[in-house]
Amino acid sequence: MVEVPLVQNNSTLTAAKVLAGKRVGFADRYDLGSIEHRARFIRALNVLRQAGAHLVPVFARSLDETLQFNLHARNEIDDLLNEHQLDALVSDSRSAAFHSACWHGYPRLGEPLGDGTTLWFYGARWSKDALAVLVQGYRVTCRLTHAGHGL
Repeated sequence: MVEVPLVQNNSTLTAAKVLAGKRVGFADRYDLGSIEHRARFIRALNVLRQAGAHLVPVFARSLDETLQFNLHARNEIDDLLNEHQLDALVSDSRSAAFHSACWHGYPRLGEPLGDGTTLWFYGARWSKDALAVLVQGYRVTCRLTHAGHGL
């Protein structure tokens, strides 16, 4: 007989890297200044990072101090996804970054953040299925993270 040492199973404490290789953009500044993100949104970004996503800060366009976004003839979502080679963009419902650029036919999926706000995921017109997979990866990681830390 061979004696095998006991190994502690930490699988519930480690979130799977289900989003490894995914690039997710978030607005970190507008043309009128920087953005101060709320704690829940920062936690959501950390969940995405734990899931293996590479977070990319991007510049969100706006027209004036009311942060109404400049849509002209081009779509900001398409521009940012192409420029930064992103799989998706995220924002919370209080910042409204990218909401106005989410034209008819562009997928937008939301996840509650628990304080009355929503984490919005935005994708290119053709990316509905891929965006759903990204959101599912976020959900799985949230469950693993919360189960492992008793939250």
